[in-house]
Amino acid sequence: MNSELPEIIRQHQPLKNYTTWGIGGTARWLAEPTAAQLPALVNWAQGQAVPIYCLGRGSNLLIDDGGVPGLVILTRNSMAHLDLQDGCIVAGGGTFLPRLAKFAANKGFAGFEFLIGIPGTVGGAIALNAGLTVFRPREMTAIVKDFEVLTWDGTVQTLTMADVGADYRHTDLLNGQGLVLRARFNLNHPADPAQIKRDTLAHLAERKRKQPLDQLTAGSTFRSPPGSKGAGWYIEQAGLKGLQVGDARVSPVHANWIENLGHASSQDVRELIEHIQTTVEQQMGIQLQPEVCFLP
Repeated sequence: MNSELPEIIRQHQPLKNYTTWGIGGTARWLAEPTAAQLPALVNWAQGQAVPIYCLGRGSNLLIDDGGVPGLVILTRNSMAHLDLQDGCIVAGGGTFLPRLAKFAANKGFAGFEFLIGIPGTVGGAIALNAGLTVFRPREMTAIVKDFEVLTWDGTVQTLTMADVGADYRHTDLLNGQGLVLRARFNLNHPADPAQIKRDTLAHLAERKRKQPLDQLTAGSTFRSPPGSKGAGWYIEQAGLKGLQVGDARVSPVHANWIENLGHASSQDVRELIEHIQTTVEQQMGIQLQPEVCFLP
């Protein structure tokens, strides 16, 4: 296998600028390939025994300040195509979810409104089965028809959400065995564009009212535990709203969000997460499970 470094790879790239938390160390290698360039890139990494990581918008993710000793593949720009084909919306894995929501609304198709306030990409949202648990609950299983995944052995598979065991904020794709190249989305019967716009704006207004969208955050920190109460309710009842470790703070707006006040380290966030888990379990007997993914 040729060990020559492909031209699209950059070395020693800081990752904090690629995450919504603004936290993260240096990637040993980083590339932003097109779908056509991906197979050769994966072959190179496999030949050099280099671990591969995927990064879309960098939400729902905590990258360690120690960096990533492997190849990070960015999808947010070079894999963000979006169009209508054969009665489906087809979106690249790097397509920003609010852009997908607006595209569907402009074409007169309902069902995508819940995506407007989720700061992730199609690939990440499929891997996590992203969605909302309050205010018209909905998740990716409701709209995804199928998707293509490039596995690290170089093969491309077309899968459905059922094929990857989609459950609440989980699929088998979280094991990091491949990258979502593109997805096809089911379309509901055409709806009134004006009503779709009103519903989309209602979703966005609700999120702005309840969530600190103007701060450096990664979205929800913990999954909602079983029952009618969300993770934020338990955190607030435990008296942790506003608690700060270093420059990481439990949001005063929504207790299930952790804000980076400007210079938070990955260790600050980890310590805050662990303190929240310990305190909530001690006071209420509830074990909070992180929704945030950790890299590496």
